[in-house]
Amino acid sequence: TGMDMLDPPESNGRTTVLEVDDEFDVKVSWQLTGAATPVVGGAWIVSLYSSNMDGVGTMTGLIAGPVAIPITGAVSPLKFEHTFKVAPPKPREGLYKLTATINHSPTADPTKLTEMFGFAESTPVDIRNTVVESN
Repeated sequence: TGMDMLDPPESNGRTTVLEVDDEFDVKVSWQLTGAATPVVGGAWIVSLYSSNMDGVGTMTGLIAGPVAIPITGAVSPLKFEHTFKVAPPKPREGLYKLTATINHSPTADPTKLTEMFGFAESTPVDIRNTVVESN
């Protein structure tokens, strides 16, 4: 249901412009709906990928995860959330699109997945060296 870029050095404010030497967080939220939610079990396997948009950035492929998020069946909607932490040296200067994948595993094993799958994509994220302005 959502994907937000958070800037921990700036009080976890939402952002799309980041400094190359700072860590950043990506908060992903999703939900499962339907009549079968009380009997769903296993775990969500979530991963975060980055793709280069400007031909300059080198932060590509898997940058965080996979992480297993346990599922406890209950009445619909089942709401889930995970925050990825991406710390130096992974942030690299460039323009990127981030994609979080959400897969279901009955055993919480990232190599044993079912056909339940979802994803979330970010708006473009600009990671840059900053210039300090002075008077």
